[in-house]
Amino acid sequence: MFSRLNLHAFQNFQYSTWQKIATALCFFSLGFATAAWAPIIAYVKKRLFLSHSDFGLLLLGAGIGSMIAMPIAGKLAHKFGCRPVLAVTLFAFMFILPMLAMSPTVWILASALFCFGASAGALGVTVNLQASQLEKYSQKNMMPVFHGICSLGGLAGVLGITTLLSFGFTPLVSMLMVSIVLVMIACCAVPFCLKSQQQDSVISVTDQPTSKSRPNLAIISIGLICFIAFLSEGAAMDWSGIYLNTRFKIDPAHSGLAYSFFAALMVAGRLSGQWIVQRLGEKNTILISAILACCGMATVVIAPVWQVVLLGYAMLGLGSANIVPLMFSFAGRQKALASHVALSYVSLFAYTGSLMGPAIVGFGGDIFGLSTVFMVVAVALSGIAFLYHMIHAHEPVYENEVEHHNQTPA
Repeated sequence: MFSRLNLHAFQNFQYSTWQKIATALCFFSLGFATAAWAPIIAYVKKRLFLSHSDFGLLLLGAGIGSMIAMPIAGKLAHKFGCRPVLAVTLFAFMFILPMLAMSPTVWILASALFCFGASAGALGVTVNLQASQLEKYSQKNMMPVFHGICSLGGLAGVLGITTLLSFGFTPLVSMLMVSIVLVMIACCAVPFCLKSQQQDSVISVTDQPTSKSRPNLAIISIGLICFIAFLSEGAAMDWSGIYLNTRFKIDPAHSGLAYSFFAALMVAGRLSGQWIVQRLGEKNTILISAILACCGMATVVIAPVWQVVLLGYAMLGLGSANIVPLMFSFAGRQKALASHVALSYVSLFAYTGSLMGPAIVGFGGDIFGLSTVFMVVAVALSGIAFLYHMIHAHEPVYENEVEHHNQTPA
């Protein structure tokens, strides 16, 4: 009997380990696929003769696609499991990314961006739901590490495309190479992703499902924090290259440098996020992060030379690193809503900030200038401290749960 129990425990351990690896690969793919778009933006914008507002309007389509897809993906993942949803979204990028690079008309680009936003949003909400379930099973705060791997994928995507472009490869060939890598990752990860919650014996969900379906003030505050953080990340991904190109006349082939600095520091911050939270606590981590991100975005605006802009984006990346992972982890642990419902709402805010936010930056950039819009984003980042206070003012019982969760050894 004892040996059977040991064997069963070992099999569960081995199975959950592969699921963690699969989740990490899915997060890597999310960052890799979405960030690969950043270095070719300047090419696409220039080829189709788009103004800031025109390009912002096209990016709005990505946000709409994301808003439509995320609630649907959350419901499908809850009903059928994360595995089929992740499989569909990962393989969808194989067709969408080359279409972004080769779109000959504005309408085809708009359709590709809509599908791009829908796939990114669906993949984001589903992989965060899977990560939240794994956190509940293991009783460990793994979300910062998972999001760090997502940022690592983003760094790999932007550096990879930037390198290929600098060697003379066309945007289309570069995107085709990214698609091949994504297919290989999907083939390795999808078989180990979670099946339906009812059938998967590895997941132990202790909290009782709630009949509530509407978000309370705490969930809305979490969503707004993620919206602001993802807005700054989206502005860095979609507009940093254009900002360098228009203000400092940097060659489009090197326009990915700003986002590279942003992504590199975000990776470093997220991979060390668990260590940071254990020593500073969740509250101090979020407050310090918000201040650093605000200062970074302000530095981008006032920078006299492009090298200082890179420093500002590095500060922004480090400051933004752990805000979103902690908020997603928090949403998965709260008791007011079922986890898949809460994460769907938070993801709706978050990925809308990432995908629709750059469209807002485009409209504002045409009217007021990018520098003014970036300063408004800096002010919004400073407001994260107030929103975080609203979370615990509305649901103060969450504070003890967070502290206990952060003290769990890795």
